[in-house]
Amino acid sequence: MNIKKILAAAGLTGALAFASSAHAVLITSWDYTVTLAWTNNVTFTDGGGTPYNDASLISWGASGVGTDPVNSGDAATSRSGLEITDSPANGVAFTNGPFAPTNTVTHFNNAILASFATLSTAELVTSLTLTPLTPVVGPDIGPVSTNFAVRFTETLNSAPCGFDAETVCDDIFVVTFGDLDFSFDLDGFTYTVNIIETTQSLNALSPEACAAAGAAFPCIGFQTPEGQATPASFAFTITAVPEPGILALLGLGLLGLGLARRKTH
Repeated sequence: MNIKKILAAAGLTGALAFASSAHAVLITSWDYTVTLAWTNNVTFTDGGGTPYNDASLISWGASGVGTDPVNSGDAATSRSGLEITDSPANGVAFTNGPFAPTNTVTHFNNAILASFATLSTAELVTSLTLTPLTPVVGPDIGPVSTNFAVRFTETLNSAPCGFDAETVCDDIFVVTFGDLDFSFDLDGFTYTVNIIETTQSLNALSPEACAAAGAAFPCIGFQTPEGQATPASFAFTITAVPEPGILALLGLGLLGLGLARRKTH
């Protein structure tokens, strides 16, 4: 029997024609640009020294030594800070492939005088733009932005710390995340972008560490040892599944073929 007659007998000719016209094309690779920046929503505790912030750097500590975090070994002339690197990040991401690396935030934890002002709260904003690359080049998706709130505690370098720490005493960050994933539909597929932290610096903190940072438990963040630089590197993945409507039409098509096969027996 002619295949068109079989499909017509199953009443599926129009459905499959509609499915064919949906142009379900999977984008397998994308150009991407990701920027990460500190907003102006930065607060410091009261104290001396010279607090500083711009889009890529927040620092605090001694005056007259510049704004970069400097580890001189002398609390009176050192600075601590948070620095964003690799922004903007550009590259190629693959659908259902490995993570695509983006930006890094590094905390430089140096000993400073207790009388210096220190970071209290800050806000990060990340922005992602995707451009379909293969099999067809398409218009940009985005930019899509999300914010992260940061609560920071500069601890005194004397025991007892009041929480488990690698050094006396680790500084504490608590991060309140914005949306770590978002989805969009394109040419018959739903794509989901998920932001991840690859260095395993961000983890669930103990109740005592949350409390020391002034945050309710449970909280997520990281502790940074004294005299060290602790990086937190970010990346994202893209996964894709056919849109529900496409799946339904394909299911009807398979059902039609099954019915047709029965009619030919």
